[in-house]
Amino acid sequence: MSLLHRLSLDKLTPARLWPALDEPVRRLAVHAMYGDDPELRGQADEALAGALRFRPAGVRKLSVDKRIDYFVRRVHPDNTLASSLLTTLHLAHRRALLGVFLDALGIPNDDGLIPPDDEPEPVATARLAPAVDTLHERFDAPDVDVYLASLLALDPQTWGGLRPLLEPDAAS
Repeated sequence: MSLLHRLSLDKLTPARLWPALDEPVRRLAVHAMYGDDPELRGQADEALAGALRFRPAGVRKLSVDKRIDYFVRRVHPDNTLASSLLTTLHLAHRRALLGVFLDALGIPNDDGLIPPDDEPEPVATARLAPAVDTLHERFDAPDVDVYLASLLALDPQTWGGLRPLLEPDAAS
């Protein structure tokens, strides 16, 4: 069953999206959190320490692979942490997908990253449909589904027009 069939899009939040993701996707997101940014590593370690009831220093002594394994199995992120995980996943591993989508919408971006001073306005469903079709033509459906569900969960004001396109009946 696809991700979109497992989700209730009406009340989708990053924290509700996270457990619906397949384990390999969650692992990829956590691995990205343990990348180059010390602040993101710190967020992940703090959450893991809380879940394992360890001191943060004890968590930092674990190998990154062990931390990722424990994180995926034991941490239930709140909206803030889940937002960081989803954002980091896409920026670290799905930049091409982001760029193609934003380019198809005519939204200025730098390799999938919208400049901070350029907030996009809410995008209508009619304008989103061709961009979503472009993604489905060029990328694997599960990756597209995770990205689009993430957009809806992270910023429903801007990307709320995706909801009718993501409903399971929309593909029929």
